[in-house]
Amino acid sequence: MFDINQYPFDTQHNHLEIGGEAMVFHCHHYMNYLQRSILDADYIDSSLFLIGSAADSAYHQLLELCTGLSIDEAKQMAESVYKHFGFGLIDLSNMDENGIELTTYKSFFSKTWVMKFGPCKKPVDYYTSGYLAAAYAVIFNKPLGQIHAQQTTCMATGDSLNTHVIKMGECNFSLYPPKQKTVFNPTPKQPINWEHEITITNAFLGAHAHFIGNEEGYIQAFGVYLVRVQSDYVNRLQFEFIRALREVAGEYGETLGSELLLEAGHACGFFTYGGVMTSNEWKTVVQPLLKTKEDWIRGLLSLINTMGWGYHTVSELSAERATFRNYNDFEDLSHLRMYGQSHHFTHWANSGGFTGLMQLIYQTDLVDGNPIETEEGFRAMRRAKQGYKTIMKKGMSCGDDYLEVEVCL
Repeated sequence: MFDINQYPFDTQHNHLEIGGEAMVFHCHHYMNYLQRSILDADYIDSSLFLIGSAADSAYHQLLELCTGLSIDEAKQMAESVYKHFGFGLIDLSNMDENGIELTTYKSFFSKTWVMKFGPCKKPVDYYTSGYLAAAYAVIFNKPLGQIHAQQTTCMATGDSLNTHVIKMGECNFSLYPPKQKTVFNPTPKQPINWEHEITITNAFLGAHAHFIGNEEGYIQAFGVYLVRVQSDYVNRLQFEFIRALREVAGEYGETLGSELLLEAGHACGFFTYGGVMTSNEWKTVVQPLLKTKEDWIRGLLSLINTMGWGYHTVSELSAERATFRNYNDFEDLSHLRMYGQSHHFTHWANSGGFTGLMQLIYQTDLVDGNPIETEEGFRAMRRAKQGYKTIMKKGMSCGDDYLEVEVCL
């Protein structure tokens, strides 16, 4: 029922919107690193925003996508969206006025958590609990603030399937006020200034609509599992994590949270970009155009400018130092939509990703065909004395015209 081709990619702002929600691609490495960083802080009640962030974004999106549909059609739309976005499979046929006890064998979060970290002690698919709460509210016209959503079994803990119970009751997740509309900054983009940029960007824009969930509801590309996810969902996780740590430990908590979110960005840059640059897609389309290590970075930026993250470019580039920019980056736009201006930088995924990219190109043998693929290899490189430093210099949520990050030894 859902058709991604109805939603064209905004090439001016490197942005995609579906049902009123900005959409971005993220991989299982980043999504699990981010969630684990949050869950490891067991002195905060993170379930409130882990479920609430998903419920909020999915509710507004499904409300628009399901307008004018019958109950059965709305159920099919919610199932189709979930599958197309790469989160797995859900069957809402038994959902009624009283809610649903849903079981599934296909869950992006439960599957990839085990791939990344092995078994865990508690259920991890908070996104699906929030998504199902939103679907129930939309389909049966229920107040989101009167719904109870809980995952009771999880394949990541060793159970044979995932179970989510959605019903009317005391709301057990956070609710959020209405968001502002997206306002893009009109500052002209500084181009990558590389002769093959447009060729690579256009090639992967052409493949954009093909990155949809397969028969199992997963998007497998570039050697990773992808999800096409609501930008405000994943970014609210970051912002609410910082807020919670600040409430517990003040300025120290904010600093600690920022370091943890940057590390999740490092993992994304290292594993995701490493997956991209060892994939058949890269070897076929991009690698024949590359001559230097700097070309590898410019080629990667040209490709990821199709991911909905804003427009990435680089102004200074060497093995010792690089200055990256992002125009209308997805993290800052999210903060401005949901919280307005910020007193601190809010672009950890982008900034950490830039650093992970520099590490890949200049401190591993990736370019020579020998990437470091293991978790231990990543940790060893992060502990190296000559590791790159990430210096955030500008950010839109702080009033600047664009994001700017310096990565240096």
